[in-house]
Amino acid sequence: MRATSIVCKLLFVPLLTALAGNAVAGIANTKHNLSAGGTESSYTATSEQQLCVFCHTPHNAQPDTPLWNHTESGATYTPYTSTTLVANPGQPTGTSKLCLSCHDGTVAIGSVHDLPFSEGSGAGVISGLESTLAGENSLDTDLSDDHPISFVYDDTLAINNTELVAPSVLSGDIQPDHNGELQCSSCHDPHSDTYPKFLRADFTDAAGYGSPLCRTCHDKSYWSSVADMSHRESTNQWDGTGTNPWHIPGHNLPNDPDSTPKANGCESCHKPHSGGGGRLLLKHDGEAGVCLTCHNGSVAQGSKDIDTALNKMYVHPVKDPAYDGRHTTERVGPGTIREDAANLANRHAECPDCHNPHAVSAGTSPNVGDLGGTNNLASNVLKGSWGVEPGWPGLWTDVTTYTEVDDIQYQYQLCLKCHSYYAFGLSPPLDPYNEIGGDGKLTDQAKEFNPNNKSYHPVVAQGKNDFIAFDGVDYSGALINGMTPASQMTCAECHSDSQAVDGLKGPHGSDVWPILWAPYDFTTGMTGTENHLCFKCHDQQVYGGGSYSPGSEDQTGFSGRSQFQRKNLHNKHIAVRDMPCLACHAAVPHGWKRRAFLVYGTGTPDPEPYNAHYRHEINGSTIYGLNSGIDLDAIESGNWQKSDCHSASDAGTSGVTGVGSCSW
Repeated sequence: MRATSIVCKLLFVPLLTALAGNAVAGIANTKHNLSAGGTESSYTATSEQQLCVFCHTPHNAQPDTPLWNHTESGATYTPYTSTTLVANPGQPTGTSKLCLSCHDGTVAIGSVHDLPFSEGSGAGVISGLESTLAGENSLDTDLSDDHPISFVYDDTLAINNTELVAPSVLSGDIQPDHNGELQCSSCHDPHSDTYPKFLRADFTDAAGYGSPLCRTCHDKSYWSSVADMSHRESTNQWDGTGTNPWHIPGHNLPNDPDSTPKANGCESCHKPHSGGGGRLLLKHDGEAGVCLTCHNGSVAQGSKDIDTALNKMYVHPVKDPAYDGRHTTERVGPGTIREDAANLANRHAECPDCHNPHAVSAGTSPNVGDLGGTNNLASNVLKGSWGVEPGWPGLWTDVTTYTEVDDIQYQYQLCLKCHSYYAFGLSPPLDPYNEIGGDGKLTDQAKEFNPNNKSYHPVVAQGKNDFIAFDGVDYSGALINGMTPASQMTCAECHSDSQAVDGLKGPHGSDVWPILWAPYDFTTGMTGTENHLCFKCHDQQVYGGGSYSPGSEDQTGFSGRSQFQRKNLHNKHIAVRDMPCLACHAAVPHGWKRRAFLVYGTGTPDPEPYNAHYRHEINGSTIYGLNSGIDLDAIESGNWQKSDCHSASDAGTSGVTGVGSCSW
């Protein structure tokens, strides 16, 4: 029997060579040649010269195709998982199980079920290969940071995940196995290293774009359809400092300055095996960690420096490590509703919550003053991001219905998916910086920007104020930097960093609360606040200049037409009492239930945080502002009378001593 076995094994070599000549020839000069004659592998047998016996045997093979000889691992694996994963990978099966018998690092490389005749008989370890696989080629038993395997990849899966190509239309070498499962061998050909790492496709295609293998199955929305898709087209180079952020072992050198996002494709950000970020196979832990590898002002030539803004005093906290991996918990697919109260602990802000890295293209939000810059459209940097469109109810009413928008058209659709009832219902979170008044909670901005309110900044719709006085006088000249009564604007017009490098815009971070372009506080409008936020669009000489010379009443709707009131009353209140904007206007200037953001400070005062009087003394008092008895709708722009706000008595209807007796 022993002689017969030896003869069969001797016959096996020419037989296998005849059946798979190209495969054997291909293996000879690869790392899979573990024979004593192998030159590419760090692991070689002491004397065994055969190439195939480390994996295959003609007799006494394990009951696995194809005539498997290597000792299988008995490990239990931790499969890849993600909240966005539609497939259901379990324990490895098929060829993946066979590959892992070496590549999980638990079994000696030379451990076989049936030793070659030169080594003895039965199970054992081929001499020289007693060690287990180590280093980057050992995936270990934790596969949570590796591309999922051993799951059914069929047309149904592709229907449930529209960014997957249906396997029925796949052509070429990249296919599920005979059981319809995606395996290691779907991407790797263990018998050929025509392409690096035994891959079934090269790292770049004929046009120089990276990751043709990944793109065979993954048809990421927008990636190929957006003409100037920044991450796909970028030929930015590494600047030679630190570590090359785009280096792919086996594809380019660690110090290769010509390595570019275009050439590296998906692997600029993702690593299919042993990814540093686990979920989503990211190269670094956390979505922000990946983005800021390039967007940090160095290392990656030509990239925008967002990291500097994120290190400001007030920021969207994308760098908080506690938020890593949370962004998929809010919306996993069409129809998924907002987080409910049980999931409020998952509130977060990460880069992909605002930016779609597979769709983003060059561009910035239009700036006030730019040609065509007064609009509320989403810029190209927000391309492909999802948001919500509210169903707008009546005046100053909770907005409780929303339609999800897969590709936002207006910037507010993005912001409102977090800053509204959609995200937090009737339980808004606390202001993380503890600077807001009232109960310390953030406000519902959908309720504030509702175009059915009597006043709002024109983020959702054109504003209600036509800047025409009761007698036809046009005072729209009080708007500056390209703004007109018909203008619209984005949230980023106010929530940006005026000191941002590269002209970056958006609410990444600022040294002014709450991520504002310039200060806006209880002093705004008073003497010396010329550089405050309001005066980016509203002429400071009209609203905060402190001058009320004859004729200036035509510059503002807050003026009168009687003999004693032909004055710019904004300037009048600053010159006489140095009153700030929030003496009469809402401290949260998104939108309000009354015209011109006017709040009641006396009588029956409006609540905080809209009425900020209780937090700020002005002229020695916290009791000031409009009286709730005033019928604001009855007062026409440009036709204010002293009696509209003040009585003849010294106390006055405002309750501030002396205002009733002041001269006009």
